[in-house]
Amino acid sequence: MLLKHLYDFAHSRNLLNDLAFAPKAIRWIIPLDAKGDLIGSGPQETTGQKNRAKEYSAPQTSRTKTAGGIAEFLADNLTGIFGLDTDPEKDKDNRKKRIERDANNATKYGDFWRQVKVAHKETRHSGLYAMRRFWVLGKRKRTLSPFLRWGVSPEPKSDEKPNWWLTTASGKETKIGPDNFTFQVNGDLLLDNEPSLRSYWRSVYQKEIEATTTNAKRGICLITGRSDSSIAATHKPTIKGVPNTQSFGAAIVSFDKSAFVSYGFNQSHNAPVSMEAVSSYCNALKFLLTQDDHNLRIGQTSVCFWARESREASSFFAKMLNRPDPASVSTFLKTPWAGIDREHARHDQFYSVTLSGNAGRIVVRHWMQTTHEAAREHLRCWFDDLEIVTYGNSAIQANRKQKSKADSGEADGGMPPLALYRLACTTVREAKDLQAETLSQLYRASLEGIAPSRMLLRPVLNRVNADLCRFGAGILETPISGKAMRAISDSNTPIPPPGQSRMALLRMILNRNIKEGEPMIEPKVFETSDPAYNCGRLLAIFDDLQMQAHDYKLEGAGVVERYYGSASSAPNSAFGILWRLHQHHLRKISRNGDSGKRAAEAIKRRIGDIAALFPQPAPNLPPQFPRTFSLQEQGRFALGFYQQMAVQ
Repeated sequence: MLLKHLYDFAHSRNLLNDLAFAPKAIRWIIPLDAKGDLIGSGPQETTGQKNRAKEYSAPQTSRTKTAGGIAEFLADNLTGIFGLDTDPEKDKDNRKKRIERDANNATKYGDFWRQVKVAHKETRHSGLYAMRRFWVLGKRKRTLSPFLRWGVSPEPKSDEKPNWWLTTASGKETKIGPDNFTFQVNGDLLLDNEPSLRSYWRSVYQKEIEATTTNAKRGICLITGRSDSSIAATHKPTIKGVPNTQSFGAAIVSFDKSAFVSYGFNQSHNAPVSMEAVSSYCNALKFLLTQDDHNLRIGQTSVCFWARESREASSFFAKMLNRPDPASVSTFLKTPWAGIDREHARHDQFYSVTLSGNAGRIVVRHWMQTTHEAAREHLRCWFDDLEIVTYGNSAIQANRKQKSKADSGEADGGMPPLALYRLACTTVREAKDLQAETLSQLYRASLEGIAPSRMLLRPVLNRVNADLCRFGAGILETPISGKAMRAISDSNTPIPPPGQSRMALLRMILNRNIKEGEPMIEPKVFETSDPAYNCGRLLAIFDDLQMQAHDYKLEGAGVVERYYGSASSAPNSAFGILWRLHQHHLRKISRNGDSGKRAAEAIKRRIGDIAALFPQPAPNLPPQFPRTFSLQEQGRFALGFYQQMAVQ
């Protein structure tokens, strides 16, 4: 079903209209005059995001380049255009491999200029004539590339290795890598010539496809259901953009091992799919993986999603999962169907696939098919379940900080606390440790409404405990407090997600896995008889009491850093110590005149109100606290502590 829906998507979005061309990063443009002479002292550098190169719509060949020796048309690298090895010293000590490499380079070089010669013969284009003259003149002078040299820098370091150097049009020499070159004749970029060269290449590409189809086996296509289709032996083109796959791409369907074949069929004839269907679904997936509105990259997984009819739906889901700012979330929760035809959404299908990589193969982690309406309703419930009070600076200040991060080019760009990536990062110390299963669970929880496993509580609580004991309660603020950030920076520790991310995820997991007798956790502090939640609140009040007793100038570890871990797991032993300690703090505050006495009485009443919810062995004795807390109770303890801190 996945491949069929990708096939339908490709046709509905007209992705197959011009497969003869695809984006290609080109760093250098060689300027020629009409006679093929180089204008200036060297190529002109383009500007772009990838390796400083600009992406152009460049011709693509359908010929397989696995064995090498095949060049692209009009744009290629050092080998294709100049016949130069990108690494002349590679395999220099292995004569056999060096001979094979040189032969492959020569074949590719010959193929590039053969294509130019054939194209010029058919189109009689003056720009191709100039290119051929450039090549002929270069052969006569025995140097096609006077602006290139192999060696070290003018002032080499002792350990510097040789590299290719290029003299630019401005006369400056610069080091280059596996860069692509193309040609410009009298100011006209040949790649952009639509009337002659691009239309010519479409006919060449179509002939290549037809040649492949002629020799193909024929049968029933499993995707389209059509009989007598030309069956693809392998599924091309390869798909790039999935984490943990090879740089040149991977396949989602392959039969390259004997364990994957049966009945004597070779390769993909074990599951026959027509060439046209293969091209459709591969290009659809390539498109989805490159579009921000259709793709989320989370850790080592990529999630692609789309709606069958609505083109705006995917943009909405991408924004709400990747950058859910408080204003947009609030608006969505109040009017989840604003501007949407709900009757249309009830019938429109929404699709999602979660992918990860394994070298040359793409692994499908999860496939989802539902209605646009259901996905939107589940997303509304998701944000409703994630709602939590913010502790620390105001939301406006948080948004300003996020914007300043984005403007400064920080890696996460000030990603909002409720972004899916932020929530997932609460389970690990570093983002690189994120597990694909964790991401899959959270994504399904957002759009399918499932309850994530209770076992996700453990890593979140472990990180909360470790960070609180090391950096103090400031790590639960949103954004994280300046004092905590300085401590994190000094310790050379990865910056953790803010408190809102941690506690929102805890609340959602607990409420979606609630059992009979357990309280439903509210977004803000609330009254309940639950011992775990109330113990968390009590620790927050003890922390506030200690801070007041030290005039908010406490040096060193406080009750949170010292006792949070034991109080959240073995409360009876920890709160016995804290109960005696809090009485000392009350006496210290009450010595500060009338204002101190009033402050001490106010805190004493707050403590008494919560203590009254626990069994008391006898009058004037400390309450009887539970001996241990389960994993779920530790989660409620954390939420009680956090929500009480937020209102103090």
